[in-house]
Amino acid sequence: MSIGYRPMRAGQEEAVATLVRQLPKDLGMEFTPALTGEILRQWQGQHHVMVAENAGLLCGVCTWFYIYSTWRGTKGIYVSDLYVHSHLRGRKIGEGLLRATAKEAAKQGASFIKLDVRRGMPRQMKFYETLGFTQDDDIHTYFLEQEKFNALMTEQKP
Repeated sequence: MSIGYRPMRAGQEEAVATLVRQLPKDLGMEFTPALTGEILRQWQGQHHVMVAENAGLLCGVCTWFYIYSTWRGTKGIYVSDLYVHSHLRGRKIGEGLLRATAKEAAKQGASFIKLDVRRGMPRQMKFYETLGFTQDDDIHTYFLEQEKFNALMTEQKP
């Protein structure tokens, strides 16, 4: 098996979306990501995708965005998804995807990676820690979903 890593090519958007939609299934979650090939096409240039392929078949994907940290004073990336087909895990494909992503992002001045790992995922946490990632216990992630997002834009509270 010879794995290659490269940015997603035009025409592969639906295949990438299919891989991302598999991620929660593999984790036993009752959730299906809304990502589609059309959404990836609409976000082209803002959302980046690194793929792993073997013999022309996609076997893994890393999706990411550029971010900026005022605290660090530098550009970085936020990895939104990292997925490798379950039957190919343990072969360093996820590590290869992160390395290829870091190299690609560094070309544009990125110098750090930020990502989230769901609670109760010790195997995934160990994977990232083995690569040198550290957990920040001082930061809590908050979300403002669509309904409350809309309310924030329109409502004025005293």
